[in-house]
Amino acid sequence: MISTPQINNLSNPFESHAAEYDDWFDSERGSQIFSIELDALKKVVDTENRHWLEVGVCSGRFAVALGVESGVDPSSEMVRLSSERGVNTCQASGEQLPFGDSWFDGVILVCTICFIDDPDSVIKECRRVLKDDGQLVIGFVPANSIWGIYHSLRGKRGHAFYSSAHFYTSEDLRALVCSTGFTFRNEYGCVLPSPNEISVSDVMSEQSIRNESFVILSFFKTNNKGVKL
Repeated sequence: MISTPQINNLSNPFESHAAEYDDWFDSERGSQIFSIELDALKKVVDTENRHWLEVGVCSGRFAVALGVESGVDPSSEMVRLSSERGVNTCQASGEQLPFGDSWFDGVILVCTICFIDDPDSVIKECRRVLKDDGQLVIGFVPANSIWGIYHSLRGKRGHAFYSSAHFYTSEDLRALVCSTGFTFRNEYGCVLPSPNEISVSDVMSEQSIRNESFVILSFFKTNNKGVKL
């Protein structure tokens, strides 16, 4: 590992609201959504005999369930929670991963990309630490899905987490990742239960709403042309 600079967590909601974030997974709605998203991720992520890293590991829920052994997060509280769950976690930002080149077989980001200030730098770092033919998996809420619209509205109303979030369509995110040298391979989507708090009027202005509110994009570090299956 290489050293990283000290991280300022004073304005990080994932620091001050870490317990609140983690408790959501134990709620009825949270556990239901987690189960759906996890089942979808298991179709793409194979950690058996492979070394994986989760960037933005948060409290380690997905990492533990998927068998991802390593994680990084800028929040010291999230690092603590993830470490307590048995994930080998260190405090670091995705823009400067504390690992050497070609270190991992796979890197995963789950519901993280929307909170990253400099996604281009993070994706390039993910590529750097991946071995040749290594896999990058990004699970995210599309901007044009019912949950993406809902979270965007919450952000506009000052929500602690979503006020600084930026949501992507699948097309935009795929283009962003491929521009850094990755090859696109697969896309999977799953339908989540609709948020109770959103009304029809909130989405009336949307021209096209995507049914799947959780989408997984799979990429590989390869020079070959990607094939969508």
